[in-house]
Amino acid sequence: MEDPGKTKGVVALILGIIGVITAWTFGIGTLFGIVAIILAIMSFNASQAAGLKKSGVAIFGLILGILAVVSGSGCLICTLCSCAAGGTDYSSYAYY
Repeated sequence: MEDPGKTKGVVALILGIIGVITAWTFGIGTLFGIVAIILAIMSFNASQAAGLKKSGVAIFGLILGILAVVSGSGCLICTLCSCAAGGTDYSSYAYY
């Protein structure tokens, strides 16, 4: 019997990988991670409805999605705090 949640699990894995790679960008990795988490959960539900066990690919996609959300959110918060603090004023440096 074919697993009905297999395709969603593979897409969750791919989006989780992309989310982890792009986690340092301005919230883009977080968005990929959220979509990966949603697809992994949908894959779990489709597999359980068919009476099959959870796919390892979907589990790994879920883990990578959570990692992308956590690291992407951390980078986004650090970026926003840095911008709110004013950054560095380079006009006070004397260039000779």
